[in-house]
Amino acid sequence: MSKVLVTGAAGFLGASLVEKLCRLGHHVRVVLHDSQHPISQLGNVETVVADIRDATSVQDIADGCGAIVHLAAKVHALDDSGEEQDYEAVNVDGTKHILDAAVRSGVNRIVFASSVKVFGEETRECVDETQAPHPKTAYGRSKWLAEQLVSEYAVRHGLTAVSLRLPMIYGATKKGNLYRMIEAIDHGRFPILPRLSAVRSLLHVENFVRAVLLCLRAPCFQRAAYVVADSEPYRVTDLYDWLRAGLGKAPPQWRVPLWMLKSGARCGDVLQAISGSPAPLTTQQLTKLIGCAWYSSAAITHELGYQAAYSFEQAVPDLIAFYRGAPRLDSRRPC
Repeated sequence: MSKVLVTGAAGFLGASLVEKLCRLGHHVRVVLHDSQHPISQLGNVETVVADIRDATSVQDIADGCGAIVHLAAKVHALDDSGEEQDYEAVNVDGTKHILDAAVRSGVNRIVFASSVKVFGEETRECVDETQAPHPKTAYGRSKWLAEQLVSEYAVRHGLTAVSLRLPMIYGATKKGNLYRMIEAIDHGRFPILPRLSAVRSLLHVENFVRAVLLCLRAPCFQRAAYVVADSEPYRVTDLYDWLRAGLGKAPPQWRVPLWMLKSGARCGDVLQAISGSPAPLTTQQLTKLIGCAWYSSAAITHELGYQAAYSFEQAVPDLIAFYRGAPRLDSRRPC
């Protein structure tokens, strides 16, 4: 494989991918805002300082590269904070600038990190690529617009390009809701969840890396976008129980009824509205916690040979070790 350009290399996903590419002996060019970022110290890494929102600053960044993995994005927050134009400037315009740079430099292969948020927020049943996108948030809309750009450029310029629709990704990082969930459980601030039937699809960071590597090697793609997730969805109650056990806490002797959680969340709504400060639990947060978000990665499994190597339950010791500041327990990365 020739040199790979990775945008968003300073983030959790980008750093994990770059580290793996380097271990496999590939030369990598990373796009950063700060040339002093630790990722730039890895062997085989070339650093370019640029802002993808500025077409001029990225017009030459793909020269000499054979593939681009475009991960840079303005990500969604729990409350989807940020104006529509902020998401579009990074996720839509920035993607267009990267695609223009690819065409200008003769790069033929593009892997774009999209999101399952293009389908909306919650799901009533398992969702796959046959369902039409219907994003409900500024973030989801920006990712769907960017996907369409990738597909348009692929047709117009003969690119081998694909978008990967990703659910929440977890791993050894302090970013995201999972680390806060572990911290809250550890300090007794997380509600003891009732047995819930709703399931959520997640993606271990190493499974994400495996999917990207497959896309960098695949001769072609049978579709413009693939959902990528762990092998099975998870019940939120199981996630809670696994993390609680990983922290060395005894199984709960009782569970908070759902009606009580909903009442507490409504109180949180009022508290937050009056005080202007974040409440411990709101209706929006509870909906995200107990709602269903189930996605199928059968297409990428059947068409590209994707196989998830990690499950959440297997990853719990690693997650807890990272949370406690200990060395990672499992340094094997079967990609």
